[in-house]
Amino acid sequence: MRRALAGLAIMSCAATGLGLAAGTAAAAPVPGPGCARVFVLAVPGTWDNGPRNGAGVPGMLSRATAGLGAGKHVIAVNYSQSFFPWDNGGKVYPNSKAQAIDVAERLGEQALQRCPGSKVALIGYSQGADAAGDLAARIGTGQDRIRPQQVAGVVLVSDPRRGRGDHLIGRPLGGEGVGGPRPGGFGWVSNRVNTICDPNDMYCNTPPNYYVTKIAGALAEGGQNPALAAGVLNQMILQGGIGNVTNELSDAKARQQIMEYNAFVEGGAHTDYGAYEVRPGVSALAWAHDYLAGLN
Repeated sequence: MRRALAGLAIMSCAATGLGLAAGTAAAAPVPGPGCARVFVLAVPGTWDNGPRNGAGVPGMLSRATAGLGAGKHVIAVNYSQSFFPWDNGGKVYPNSKAQAIDVAERLGEQALQRCPGSKVALIGYSQGADAAGDLAARIGTGQDRIRPQQVAGVVLVSDPRRGRGDHLIGRPLGGEGVGGPRPGGFGWVSNRVNTICDPNDMYCNTPPNYYVTKIAGALAEGGQNPALAAGVLNQMILQGGIGNVTNELSDAKARQQIMEYNAFVEGGAHTDYGAYEVRPGVSALAWAHDYLAGLN
């Protein structure tokens, strides 16, 4: 099998070389009349229903997706944006996120079917970043009808499933997303996925030893990341043996994390990406805007 694959690879390279020599290399597809070069799918976060921009994108992402220039068409991904069971007819977080993925996927497919020479870009914030990141991972690992080469770029702002290996824009971080990293990564689109996280934002930067918080994150994901719960338990045991499990889950330790979590919520780091600078003088939202504007 290895010899056969190697032979196919050599033949493919040779054919490519001959095609280039003969001047017959396939040109990049060009968007048809009335088609944008890049369709930008914007997925807002939980309860993020602030003022909308001209494309109908609400809240945090409105600034990042306004006025992207010629060749870009922004599409707002509308979904329930729920977290608690009593939100919007009982759609708890996993259901809400699944809805966001389905809507974004459908909108992307429709745009590409109508404009096969175009590409799509994804931007998401908070729960929207969770959904956009999962969709990007599905595309990048070949599990979606949208192909990797049809993705121009991805921006994830406060991604609850940020992994340490994801391409980070901004200051270095010591933790990872509260929901745990995506086990399969982003595959063929990894070099086009950018993640932004304020170091003080515990949704995307949970400290390694915050086991109670991580377990809560795993539960919020609705069992979509079963390896995370097992991984958290293994971490607790490796850090201090079986006895450490009791200590980490004790009332005192849990209370400490709850207090720090409340301080984080009141501090506003999760909602301050218009001020958080990823480069000197460049806010997270300004960087995201410029990145999307520059996509082709």
